[in-house]
Amino acid sequence: MKRSSVFVLGSMAVSMSVTAAFIANASAQSYPARPISIILPFPPGSGNDTVARIIGPKITEELRQPVIVDNRPGAGGVVAADAASRAAPDGHTLFLPSSSVAINMHSARAKYDLIRDFAAISVVGTLPFVLVVHASLPVGTIKELIALAKRRPKELNYASSGMGGTGHLLGELLRTSTGIEITHVPYKGSGAASTELISGQVHMLFTNLSSMAPHVKSGRLKALGVSGSQRSSVLPSAPTMAEAGYPQLDIGTWFALVAPAATPGAIVARLNLSMVKILGMSDVREQLIRQGVQPSPTTVEEAASFLKKDVAGWGKIIKDAGITLN
Repeated sequence: MKRSSVFVLGSMAVSMSVTAAFIANASAQSYPARPISIILPFPPGSGNDTVARIIGPKITEELRQPVIVDNRPGAGGVVAADAASRAAPDGHTLFLPSSSVAINMHSARAKYDLIRDFAAISVVGTLPFVLVVHASLPVGTIKELIALAKRRPKELNYASSGMGGTGHLLGELLRTSTGIEITHVPYKGSGAASTELISGQVHMLFTNLSSMAPHVKSGRLKALGVSGSQRSSVLPSAPTMAEAGYPQLDIGTWFALVAPAATPGAIVARLNLSMVKILGMSDVREQLIRQGVQPSPTTVEEAASFLKKDVAGWGKIIKDAGITLN
């Protein structure tokens, strides 16, 4: 009797598994059945918006459905991430986060978990960061900057685009990992922070490489190190953080495409194939590189691993620096 029960239950489990697989496969074959929305965490003109408008038309060509760019700014990406995590998991609503979303996941106001609530599709691209100082500062390397800061504790400061932003956390990582005492000066946006650095009102800034390159080339700023595994063609004279002797500072920003967590694997796989193809197109690559973004297609597994590592890394920086995100 027991054997019969076990046999029946086992048969039912197999049947249910086969049925679920059949439904998932059928769903993937009919996908997409309507327009696809890509929710963005920042307003038009942001890096996420620029990337979405480059890849969006290509997704339309690949999947033969219109792509709608849905900007939902607010709370550093929390508003968009919360909404995207609750979307129907059918592949018709996607989310294009960046590192700010991974950072703000550690905020008490965030209801989402970038790892738990989303299925990674692919990393789209990475944006190198650079540590720049005003030309008047008597240093030419990160080592010299740290030596100066130790000779003049609490006298040097660094700008950022705001509390809890990437530039703020990288400045704190520089402080905690080297033992120097420097002062954080937050601004309302990267534009204001850059302007104050260029005018000499602050000493240093971590920000994206492409926006600072012209000012480095003009001699108003000095680039001490860039993130990435190799030097940038935009500023080939600037060493990588690893070359400069500070591999812990090798952190940039990124853009990725994800879907709600319960999205069928077959749909995620199809989207991944499309993204890998799109990011290999010469015109797409040229457009992204022009914006300072290095195309970085990955497998689904690589994307998931990348995001998990990034979320954990920012969490450690926040904890070590004793920062409360609110």
